[in-house]
Amino acid sequence: MKRTGGSGEVATSERARAAGLRRIPRRHVAEPGEAKLSDGKVRVTMYLDADVLEYFKGRAARPNAAPYQTQINGELRAVMERGAGDPYASLVEDERFISAVAERVQGSLRKR
Repeated sequence: MKRTGGSGEVATSERARAAGLRRIPRRHVAEPGEAKLSDGKVRVTMYLDADVLEYFKGRAARPNAAPYQTQINGELRAVMERGAGDPYASLVEDERFISAVAERVQGSLRKR
């Protein structure tokens, strides 16, 4: 691997080109302060309960589903974005929850 000139680019070797390989140029090099934390991923090691992991792996096994790590990241992001606000705010938007509450209320009114 050789650097070409002062540009910092890496040239493809003759042997690699002969094998049909080529370098893929970088799409973008961020300047300091230009990238946001949400623009990149960070590798972490963490322990999850086995049933939690199996749940997400099961969801990931469905056709056209995102990988389980992506799903876990999405759920964590949803919790983070809800923040310290009303923990029940998302329930108001959940049609299944509203239907279940309505059924329970109607059932209790019938019992009276």
